[in-house]
Amino acid sequence: MSPVGTELLTQVLSGAVIFFIVAYIGNRISFSNRFVNALVTGLVFALFYGALAYTLDKSSVMPPELRQASQKAWLQLITMSAALVFVIDLVANMLSFSSRIMNALMAAVLFAVLFAFLIYATGVPTTST
Repeated sequence: MSPVGTELLTQVLSGAVIFFIVAYIGNRISFSNRFVNALVTGLVFALFYGALAYTLDKSSVMPPELRQASQKAWLQLITMSAALVFVIDLVANMLSFSSRIMNALMAAVLFAVLFAFLIYATGVPTTST
């Protein structure tokens, strides 16, 4: 596998692990209803992502273009991401609602497949030049 392909695979797997953790936390907080479970998972993700964006915004890790983004742009990005997490978790809840672990695992697998497909569909190069 090329170095670029390895990097993309690493990103997909790291995102899936983070999604699993967020989905599991959402499942621990609310496991009574599929919709409420997905809603709580989306809110937990929004809190984590918002805290991460705020922390990175105050550091010098991000490129200057992103540091200059307005708070409104960050809020829109966090809202869209949380909505996507909600939809993915709701679909995962429809596929598997047997246990908290299986629910979170199904959400992470669904996320990984969707993320990998989007990388492939958008034409991100997977071979080094």
